[in-house]
Amino acid sequence: MDHLDQEIADAFTEQPMLQGPGRILLVGGSSRLQSDLAAKLAERQHHSECVSGLEAGQAALARRDYDLVVLSPSLPDGNGLALARMLQESSPLTKTVVLSSDGSFEQAVEALQCGVIDLVEVSTPLDGIVARIEAALKASRADGHREQRLAQLQVVCKKLMAAREEVSDHLDRLCKDLVAAYEDVSDQMNEVAMAAEFRMLLRQELDVEDLLRTALEYLLTKTGPTNAAVFLPDASTKFELGAYVNYDCPRETITVLLNHLCGTVCPQMTEETEIVSFDDAAAFAEWVGADAGFLSGCQVLAYSCMHEGRCMAVMVLFRSKDEPFDETLAASIDILRAIFAEQVAHVIKVHHRASPSWPKDPLEDDDEYEAGDYDDYGFGGLVA
Repeated sequence: MDHLDQEIADAFTEQPMLQGPGRILLVGGSSRLQSDLAAKLAERQHHSECVSGLEAGQAALARRDYDLVVLSPSLPDGNGLALARMLQESSPLTKTVVLSSDGSFEQAVEALQCGVIDLVEVSTPLDGIVARIEAALKASRADGHREQRLAQLQVVCKKLMAAREEVSDHLDRLCKDLVAAYEDVSDQMNEVAMAAEFRMLLRQELDVEDLLRTALEYLLTKTGPTNAAVFLPDASTKFELGAYVNYDCPRETITVLLNHLCGTVCPQMTEETEIVSFDDAAAFAEWVGADAGFLSGCQVLAYSCMHEGRCMAVMVLFRSKDEPFDETLAASIDILRAIFAEQVAHVIKVHHRASPSWPKDPLEDDDEYEAGDYDDYGFGGLVA
């Protein structure tokens, strides 16, 4: 960027215009006038070259660059204004002065159309012609200086545009990263708030039925209307229905359906730590190893609620594929199921301590317990 700053400063700094001798090509006219002009120009420290015709002028211009061309419109081998037109197209910075003995209006218009900057009568005194040539030379150099500055500014502008696009792209990336970071933080804050809210609600419940009801009610705020069932293990690690929500199943068959789910899904989920999702009954039937026609046309979610390596509950959610579960639901369930399992373990602990078989010496920390605390506890009896 420092290099670009220097280029910008140079582009906007006024540079001195080229001074000193000029290189001038004299084309056509009388040999005496050419020699007199060459001599006068030499006195002014200018370098001049004399040629007699159109082709010779073209050859001279092909060999080197000139600051100014002074020509006669009438040349032995063609029209001198053709050379002026050629210069206008190929070398616009090289200006042309016409020495004419016929100062007609038509010739003046044609000369201007060919880019000629001055039309001088041959009858003008020699010093006057030289003065006009020097004025044209100065104008030519001024145009060249202006074109050079313009070209320099164009280069700087292109670099500035490239830098602007680079900065704009960088800003776009930063903005996108900032938005993504904000969304991530916002999602994390929402998850923290959800976890705190759910934990606070469950901590108030020390009765299993109230705990299951509160957990399901809160879960439905995240899933929307759905069929849901919670299955709890008994003392022999078999599962029984703890609670359910019937959204759209026939009342006459809901009990049979839930019992079937308990017998087929729960054994599969006791060691499963991932959330299992099925969009069609065939895949679900293959997974459970039993007929799942009763869930035809349903999307099924099943997950275990693990605490310290033990399955405290299995939850199954299902509803029509026409109302699919939101893709973000899995992240919410992952947070909620851990809190739910923790509270179920706490309720077991409380009820276990209240039983007559509780050890005489209480533990120092009420929140600590061993895995064996669950072995002789039956959820089924507690829920009933």
